Amino acid sequence: MPRARLEFASPAGRARALLVAAAFGMVAAGLTITTVGATAVFVPQDLEFIRASREELQAINAKLIPLIAHDRAGFGGALLCFGVATLFAVLHGPIRKSLRQALALAGVFGFSTAIGIHAAIGYLSLPHLAPAVFGCVVYFVGVALARAPEPAT
Repeated sequence: MPRARLEFASPAGRARALLVAAAFGMVAAGLTITTVGATAVFVPQDLEFIRASREELQAINAKLIPLIAHDRAGFGGALLCFGVATLFAVLHGPIRKSLRQALALAGVFGFSTAIGIHAAIGYLSLPHLAPAVFGCVVYFVGVALARAPEPAT
């Protein structure tokens, strides 16, 4: 199937471009989170929030850090997959009501849990959350603009 043109002349074109940008952001974030999870495990904000060093966590239980690494790598992989799926759906298909609904529903569940869990536990580091919040805004502005009909090709 041919790839859709990314153009900014119409609301539908801007919607597609924003959704593609959000998808690339999700892919980049997924790769980053997976890499951190498989290597360093923690970013500085994590240890600041936990108020414990890596060594102190290791002393609590030797399996704690590998468990957190597993969780991080799995979340990063899921985010990467969602980004790739979004990218292909938006690039290779017409943006119809059914796609808008699927994107909106997936976005609500994905962003509300990924961002919402931070609020629920009080982990409100702006440098840590800003990319996800920005991506959420870009994504949902794209979904909202996608309500406009696409120009005939």
